Amino acid sequence: MINVLYTGDRNVFRGFALAVLTLIKYTKEPFTVHFMTVGASWDERCKKLPLEDFNKIKDVLKKLRPECEMKYYDVTDSFATHFEYSPNKKPVYSPASMTRLLLVETIKDVDKLIYLDCDTLTTSSLSAFNELDISNYEMAVSLDFMGHRWVKRDYFNSGVLYINMKMVRETRLFERAIELLKKKRFYFADQTALYKCSSKRLYIPWRFNEQRKIKNDTVIKHFNKGIRPFPFYVYNVKQWNVKKVHSFLKIHYFDDIYSQYDELFGEIAPLDY
Repeated sequence: MINVLYTGDRNVFRGFALAVLTLIKYTKEPFTVHFMTVGASWDERCKKLPLEDFNKIKDVLKKLRPECEMKYYDVTDSFATHFEYSPNKKPVYSPASMTRLLLVETIKDVDKLIYLDCDTLTTSSLSAFNELDISNYEMAVSLDFMGHRWVKRDYFNSGVLYINMKMVRETRLFERAIELLKKKRFYFADQTALYKCSSKRLYIPWRFNEQRKIKNDTVIKHFNKGIRPFPFYVYNVKQWNVKKVHSFLKIHYFDDIYSQYDELFGEIAPLDY
């Protein structure tokens, strides 16, 4: 069984639903999708994804792939305990971006876990992660496309993490990252905390976290920020911004997924056309 984790608040419904549809299409092996959600009373941006919205996606999964599972975790109380008075309580992105740091205390009886941001879509089977031996590592990561040039050469992107759950329990990686965020503010809060607290990292090719153009061997496409140099500007096109995915990124790879989403969820949360 492949175990996959997504996290987020009510704003990730479209990204999460699209991501699950790509899992259904490309990962033929049985998988369990774990979803951790959170609300932050101190930040209006962060309201938890309602269970009824989660169940709309789960119903589709169970109909199309009855051998697969989906699990919902509301970690609002634990999140408040850790972060309500943290200097990172209002990060650049929604506070929900830090939810992944609670994964060890939340998800039990899992040896290996693939964490994926909700702005990722799979382009082939997640069974490709089985090729990676992480027995001597806390996690496998890919370099951050921009950060490894501007921050540090080994600065990684935390949007895709292949986690050795046994080892991170022993090293207390995620607990130490939480403690660091209680003391010091960072621009990319949880990503930088994981970078500073981890030492046993396996660096894997960008095919597992493709932050630019989809290649023939790409496993996961990550719709994160990018830069165009001439003229210089920062873009941030997400997979639900279909018009810009087509016109700006020139990506049509997921058009069948968009059509399927429109049929299943279009009246609930329309995509941007």
